[in-house]
Amino acid sequence: MKRNFSYINEFNYNLNHENNDNFLGLLKFSFCDDKFPLYNLQKDELKGFVYFAKNFENLPWRSIKTYNSFNFENIPEIKAPDNIAKDIILSSLRISDKFRLIGYRQEEYFYIIWFDRNHLTYKG
Repeated sequence: MKRNFSYINEFNYNLNHENNDNFLGLLKFSFCDDKFPLYNLQKDELKGFVYFAKNFENLPWRSIKTYNSFNFENIPEIKAPDNIAKDIILSSLRISDKFRLIGYRQEEYFYIIWFDRNHLTYKG
């Protein structure tokens, strides 16, 4: 799979943009928020995240969106932090039974906002 590394001035937040579903998924940490940070994870959670990241970045988006282990889903009821555009719909990716990544997809990137180790984001 070819990765698209071009810089884009205007973004398309459409999660079903078919032209981008052939690109390999990439994780970005640009907008990580302090709500549930990476440094609070336990050793086994960090191992799980590394394993997840290796698998994630070897799959195209068309597979990521349908791969049952990742359980990719939009969660419009979660409020994004103030530094994220208001029209962004947050999504979840499963790392383990309890541990989720919360963020959003933009082109081939999944921007990580929270490391949600206990589904706390779903509860407000």
